[in-house]
Amino acid sequence: MFAPLKFIRHAASVVTLTSACFALAQRVDVPLNPGSWISHAEFASTKPSSPSFEVREGFPQGLVQLSEGSIQLQNFDFASGTIDFDMKVTGDGLPGIRFRMQGERGAENSEEFYLRPSVDCRASDDCVQYAPIINGFMLWNVFPEYQTQAPVYDGWNHFKLVISGRRMNLYVNHFPEPVLKVGKLESSSSHGTIGLVGPAQFANLTIRAGQVDGLLSSVAPDRSDNDRSIVHHWELGSSTPFHLGKPPAFSDVPSQAWKPVSSERFGFVNLNRLYSAQEVSPELTWLRFSVWSEKSQTKTMSLGWIGQAWIFVNGSFLTTKKNFYYPEAERQPPDGRYSLENGTVQLVLKPGRNIVTFAVYDSIRNTGGDRTRYGWGVGASFRDTAGLRF
Repeated sequence: MFAPLKFIRHAASVVTLTSACFALAQRVDVPLNPGSWISHAEFASTKPSSPSFEVREGFPQGLVQLSEGSIQLQNFDFASGTIDFDMKVTGDGLPGIRFRMQGERGAENSEEFYLRPSVDCRASDDCVQYAPIINGFMLWNVFPEYQTQAPVYDGWNHFKLVISGRRMNLYVNHFPEPVLKVGKLESSSSHGTIGLVGPAQFANLTIRAGQVDGLLSSVAPDRSDNDRSIVHHWELGSSTPFHLGKPPAFSDVPSQAWKPVSSERFGFVNLNRLYSAQEVSPELTWLRFSVWSEKSQTKTMSLGWIGQAWIFVNGSFLTTKKNFYYPEAERQPPDGRYSLENGTVQLVLKPGRNIVTFAVYDSIRNTGGDRTRYGWGVGASFRDTAGLRF
């Protein structure tokens, strides 16, 4: 249980936050003062943020300025309801809010909404985005379906998040319809505290726990669930060292300790659920799946992947593919994000069982450096499944 936390409500009375008042969907005005928040460094190699709190006329709850990093609300637990806040961007970065935060840095689980501030934001299809944080990885590059245009302006903007179980709707600047609908919140945490991420000023943060405006709590249907062209069943092998400039050979494939894993939404094999974002030496992650063919034939396999993947078929090297956000020349459509349309390869299949093996570099930096804290994984599908069985 989290200890009770006192809040100022309409700057006139004090409300003690408990699970009982959550159940009543009571409005809670969250104070923006140094006694209610703690500072965090985004990564182990960076310093904690230095927030600046102030009280100003017209802002009875206070204001907070975050030039970098993030802060976390103390002694607070939120599951479902409505979160309203005002935000004014004050620098280059990805400012926003996190909720259902649990765990320590490097193994954190939470949900995040953020803004990509730019002069073209209103017209950009990535102006606002939802991304889960899973085991310390922030999966901004996995779900291009959860980013969109938004009616944002210079200066202050108002955001409302309606969160119900596994779903979320985002409203911007009091427009009556949500600009973004998230059919499945992907983090493994179902409740937790709130965090703010700079660079931005924040004000008027209010929470109505339990108020979901009729939004269903169940997961929205995924069109890929019953898609027989997608490879849903994979095996994961143990990791092996990665040496930049030295491609893996089939002799490096682990001989033991393979375990079954399944693809998730949009056919993605989500490796972020299987590891934590700790600083480790560069590694290769091995995945494979089996496809049975009725005869000798060649099939087109569509691929989704992030980072670099080396592909082997029945023990023979087929090709290597890159999908790095930087350098720009190595971004695959859509703009370096995961998609089952990132690329294609031709598979020459023999009658009976065929084994397709992937070695995946566990970073989205083309440098051979430590594991980066972003999304990584693969997906595969076949345009023509005649004569095939997975």
